[in-house]
Amino acid sequence: MSKRLVVALNITLGLLIPIPVPLFAHHGSASYATDKQVVLRGTVTRWLYASPHLLLMLDVKEENGEVTHWVLESQSPTVMYPTGYRKDSFKPGDEVTVTASQARNGKPIGRIIDATTANGTKLGRLPAAATQDQPDVSVRPRP
Repeated sequence: MSKRLVVALNITLGLLIPIPVPLFAHHGSASYATDKQVVLRGTVTRWLYASPHLLLMLDVKEENGEVTHWVLESQSPTVMYPTGYRKDSFKPGDEVTVTASQARNGKPIGRIIDATTANGTKLGRLPAAATQDQPDVSVRPRP
């Protein structure tokens, strides 16, 4: 093989090999029950608008008075920006409503589907690929 061909092959392989690595490392929505949604009404404790996922932490008061701390994630800011999510969408103390797919293990963890901010602004839904089914919706707080 000529030296020029070896160099070109190395450059080509060097550019192609790193591409699939992040795809294999990234998780999907497998840990969420995408066929069942919950509607959470609660108080924002923290909002992180950063890659790789937006994170919303929410305290939801149950009917028995007990407070459950929820951690809700979404896709990256670049994916969610067109649906209305911004750095200032939520702030601690805001009373909000969020529709989410809960973790399959039943823990208070979920993936945000849509939300209504404290001022009534409705933030969009996840891209269609993440919400293919029309699931049952249950409302929290629950008895």
